[in-house]
Amino acid sequence: MLNENLILSILFGLASFLYYRIHKWWLSGRDKNPIFLKLETKTKSFENWVIIIFLAIASLGFLIKSII
Repeated sequence: MLNENLILSILFGLASFLYYRIHKWWLSGRDKNPIFLKLETKTKSFENWVIIIFLAIASLGFLIKSII
């Protein structure tokens, strides 16, 4: 039977992957449109990577917690 930590691990992993795909889609749209300010988009890109990394770490944390 699945426990809640394993389910949370799967959900955080899925959220991390989906956020990464949205981030890549946003970057491709940014490159095609010259209206975007480059400094602002670099800052937003950094924020997106921080969110992706923290989601992945949370997923790994819940996975380890479900194993233990």
